[in-house]
Amino acid sequence: MYSIFRNPEFKSILVKMFFLQIIFSVLLFCLADIKMAELNKSISERNIALAGEVLSRHPELEKDITGLITGKASESEIAAGRNILEQYGYKTDLGILSQPLLGNVYKNFGIYLAAFTLMWAVPLFILIKIEYSRMYSKVRKISKISECVIEGDFSSSLPEDTEGDFGILGHQFNQMSGRLKLSIERDKKDKKFLKDIISDISHQLKTPLTSLITFNDLMLNDKQMPDETRRDFLLKSKSQLDRMEWLIISLLKLARLEAGAIDFKKEKSLLTVPAEAALSSLAHKISQKNISIEVNSETENIFYSGDNEWTAEALTNIIKNCTEHTKKGGSIKVILGETPLFSRIIIKDNGEGIDKKDLPHIFERFYTGNSSVKAEGIGIGLALARLIIEGQNGTVTVRSEKGLGTEFTITFLKKAI
Repeated sequence: MYSIFRNPEFKSILVKMFFLQIIFSVLLFCLADIKMAELNKSISERNIALAGEVLSRHPELEKDITGLITGKASESEIAAGRNILEQYGYKTDLGILSQPLLGNVYKNFGIYLAAFTLMWAVPLFILIKIEYSRMYSKVRKISKISECVIEGDFSSSLPEDTEGDFGILGHQFNQMSGRLKLSIERDKKDKKFLKDIISDISHQLKTPLTSLITFNDLMLNDKQMPDETRRDFLLKSKSQLDRMEWLIISLLKLARLEAGAIDFKKEKSLLTVPAEAALSSLAHKISQKNISIEVNSETENIFYSGDNEWTAEALTNIIKNCTEHTKKGGSIKVILGETPLFSRIIIKDNGEGIDKKDLPHIFERFYTGNSSVKAEGIGIGLALARLIIEGQNGTVTVRSEKGLGTEFTITFLKKAI
């Protein structure tokens, strides 16, 4: 019940009806007072006329008649009068309209009462019409804005700073509109992502597929091909197949991460676990380029909260990038540290560095930039690493100077530990 009184529309019509009722009651009281005065005058005149007629004929009854008119009649006097007047049809249960004095007043009062009721009903009708017109106007506005939202126009919104159910409806409608807009934008983004990734996959698979087709055609058409050449073609085909397999697996991981379909474990673990796993998977590649690896820890037993397997993959991609852009005989440093707020891994190399124009884009999918070193990657690794780290509420930043090397900083908050 209380919720009804929160609505300004209900309070408005209630207040106006209250004042209208007061005005009507005052007017009705005034009418009743006027009619009672008229009735009183008629009764007084009737008593005066009755006393004058009787006393003019029987003066000796003056005390009895005046006492009866100005005072209260006794039971015996009422009974005596009743017996006489009943002979002429005048009884105590006589209807109001049959009363000589009351009939006229009652008829007039009924006419006035009907007129006053009409006077009250007309303003009430106008009041209700005005108030409901305002409410229907708000409903029409909601309907119009709803139609705009259906058509994809989210520029309009409902007022939500008013009291009552319309204010609540406006707030909820605006929330719904906002979520619908985000949903549509997300769908558009997903469609663009799907279009881009299909385009990227097509582009990236085109070269290895062309090579495979060429190798296969040469081996099929050249019956006299030496075994050594055939073996070389088969090894090159295997390399291209491995590259395609890695590309497809990486793209699937990237798509799952961008779609939020990965549930990362939140386990307290030593930060050295994913770091050592990443270095172990790259040991052969690092030794081929004769790169020295230096691992330092600022303190013992540095913990973080995350998924070791996925974190190791992210670190692998970052260290692999450093390895590819560091010349033979170079060095890579892995520094583990912590503060009261976060755990941190710094990965530094003394490679060729990154151009300033390329630096803001290195975490973008399939971005390779300009490099003097021919890298094996195709621009997926760093994008994958960023999504993995950020998916665990971490951050990754990069600093670099051309010719001096690159430094990646990975940070994990400690709030979950």
